[in-house]
Amino acid sequence: MNFRKACVLAVVFLLAGCAGQESLTREQMETQNRADAVVAGVLFEYDVDDAASYNVHRDGSVVIKFAASVPQVTYTQIVDRLRASDQINGVRAEQGGREVCKLSGYR
Repeated sequence: MNFRKACVLAVVFLLAGCAGQESLTREQMETQNRADAVVAGVLFEYDVDDAASYNVHRDGSVVIKFAASVPQVTYTQIVDRLRASDQINGVRAEQGGREVCKLSGYR
């Protein structure tokens, strides 16, 4: 086997390994989907679905970033609601690059 073929095979195996590590189990997907539905519903209810972005992790924890236009009282109420949900494993919230609601809500 020449060097070029060996390099190509090494890259293929490396990429296949990386793809495998990113795969979610069915349970993790269901956990993410349940948490995502809660977050989307609460943001819609508070009419800030266009002023926040979020990421749901495979364990059901959420990182949410609020736009500067979202008032403190609103994002605090939202984070409290999310942390109270049994479908979410924890919430970390940010606004303008600063953490606005500490990690105390993680279970």
